[in-house]
Amino acid sequence: MRTTVKISQGLAFSLLWSTAFITLGFLILILVFILKEGVPSINWPFLTTYPESMGRAGGIFPTIVGTAYLTMASLILAVPFGVGAAVYLTEYTREGATTKIIRFATETLAGVPSIIFGLFGFASLVTLSGAITLALMLLPTLIRTSEEAIKAVPSSYREGSLALGATKWVTIVKVVIPAALPGIVTGIVLGIGRAIGETA
Repeated sequence: MRTTVKISQGLAFSLLWSTAFITLGFLILILVFILKEGVPSINWPFLTTYPESMGRAGGIFPTIVGTAYLTMASLILAVPFGVGAAVYLTEYTREGATTKIIRFATETLAGVPSIIFGLFGFASLVTLSGAITLALMLLPTLIRTSEEAIKAVPSSYREGSLALGATKWVTIVKVVIPAALPGIVTGIVLGIGRAIGETA
């Protein structure tokens, strides 16, 4: 009986490792192909000139500038709301129907395809549509990562601050947020990556 279990376990591990190596091999092949075909085309004129002939020639400078502007604007809109919502969910609310609805909404939004956000932004938002749409896309990621970072701060930090006479708001601003800052920054970096990737 034990021999059969060991054999089946060994086969399962072998299958898992094989699929992992195959996946890694395909990833390496794709990266090598992209670098081999793409790197020779990247030069200073390509990065600093405007497109010509409907994009078939010239450079990508406006695309770089547009991506930077949209990413910064979406972060300016999304970070305060995302971190604020995470602070509210972890510090000011008790587990109940409201927090469950908010978490369900953020997790649902995180799974919405970017094209849906794009169509919503195109149809509904005229001014700053790109930045606002990206901000809506970033909110779920920022809220969830910030919330987990704030939850990871030991409760003894809060208790010590409150015991010294600090108000809850001062405790959050001076103790909780600085302790959770690495996790919050990680969420912001993830948001930047998604914003850059979805700018198109």
